[in-house]
Amino acid sequence: MSPRNKEISEEMRAHSRAALINAARKLFAETGYFNCRISDIARQAGMSQGNVYWYFSSKEELLKAVLAEAFDSMGAVMAQAASGDGPARQKLDALLDGLLEYAHSSSEFTAILISLMGHGKEDSFTRLGFDMEQIGLGYTQSVLSILTQAQAEGVVRSDLDPLALTMMFFGLFNGLNLVYGQEWLALPTHTLKESMYRLFGVIT
Repeated sequence: MSPRNKEISEEMRAHSRAALINAARKLFAETGYFNCRISDIARQAGMSQGNVYWYFSSKEELLKAVLAEAFDSMGAVMAQAASGDGPARQKLDALLDGLLEYAHSSSEFTAILISLMGHGKEDSFTRLGFDMEQIGLGYTQSVLSILTQAQAEGVVRSDLDPLALTMMFFGLFNGLNLVYGQEWLALPTHTLKESMYRLFGVIT
């Protein structure tokens, strides 16, 4: 196989794999992971059931791919906001804007998490090979670094514990998603950001 043909073949495989992940994410969100069948995913992706197994050994492997994509995307939003060279207020804006935009575009991911937790399957993450403590640590470090800089620059009250603020921040996001699904995103963005700034103790 020539290098060009090999490149085309790899692109086709990547396209097919992405199509299966997208189809699985959509169906897991709409019908619930446990109610979805491999044949349903194949039909949604416009492929045969045999083709699904060419890329993924099981429905569980598809779930792992869907979750990994979501965890990585959310982590990238926070890491990008924290790694900039700008002032803390700019980083806070980037953090909140990025996470709110992600929340608007990831309704399927939220629905999948609620479906798993509704079945008492929080341990699914561990079984799939995710180290949730490590993932959470990465998220925490990004937000914590922004808040620590914000306190040093006088943007956030210095008498507040930045780690406690970080934990409350994630608790707020998780609570809104679990209790209200996507309904809370109907609130005006400026209202949501103002509430989160109050949580952070931002000095205006």
